[in-house]
Amino acid sequence: MAVVVEQTIPFPASSLDLQNSHRWNKLFPLIRPTVQTVRTAKGQNILVDTALAKSRVVQIAAVGSLGNFSSKLLDDRQVTAIVTEQSGAGLLTAQDVQHAMQTAGAAQEQGVVIVRAGKQRRVEMHGHDLIEVESQGELEQDHLLHLLGNATETCRTGIHHTAELLKHFVKSTSTAHSKFHVEKAEGNPAVLHAEGPAGFEKAKHAVERDLEHVLRAHSAQKGQVTYSVHYSDTNGLSRLENYIIAGEIAQYLGSSLSSLYCFQGNSSD
Repeated sequence: MAVVVEQTIPFPASSLDLQNSHRWNKLFPLIRPTVQTVRTAKGQNILVDTALAKSRVVQIAAVGSLGNFSSKLLDDRQVTAIVTEQSGAGLLTAQDVQHAMQTAGAAQEQGVVIVRAGKQRRVEMHGHDLIEVESQGELEQDHLLHLLGNATETCRTGIHHTAELLKHFVKSTSTAHSKFHVEKAEGNPAVLHAEGPAGFEKAKHAVERDLEHVLRAHSAQKGQVTYSVHYSDTNGLSRLENYIIAGEIAQYLGSSLSSLYCFQGNSSD
């Protein structure tokens, strides 16, 4: 039996209508009935999952721009609040988001982590129960959300342990970005790098270069080391293509590393 995979061409942004805030704010509560829309004094809507708001773990809020949130938010049950920043509206502070969550019934004892997609990695403490962490773009934000959602029970129930995890992430994370080209190179599918498209014959050839790059920064570590590796698709690949690439990543890392914690996520862009 043979399986033939043709390269998927992403849908254009105009067809997806990704910048329409009304779609997200109205459709998501229909998909998940426990989600409630809270309108802030600055005129922005915050989607709060009231079922998660009553959880006894550290509350997580994701702040990003329209059309760039991970599709995993539709499935995962770790993110309590989702904020889509809108141009022209007032800047929402971490305190604004925390207040909106508490208005919807979020527990106050465990604290809140605001995960914001931005341009630089940083962690800022706002008092003893509010942490704001900024990532370098949506892909890293996707990783952070998964990292927080799959942390140990001790970390998920203690804001101070969560802060230490985030500080370690900001300090030690390395990231590589590639884009699958819509045109072939020398008759083969291609990955678009900074210097131009490069063709590949096998899926593992498409990921080896990036894996070598991200692991090079950690080559000096000795002893038993556990790596948290996140592969996020921002190119609109099919599910089968994602499985093939994820499989190649796992094989490469499994043969290179002694211990591995691997996430996979899909982001629209």
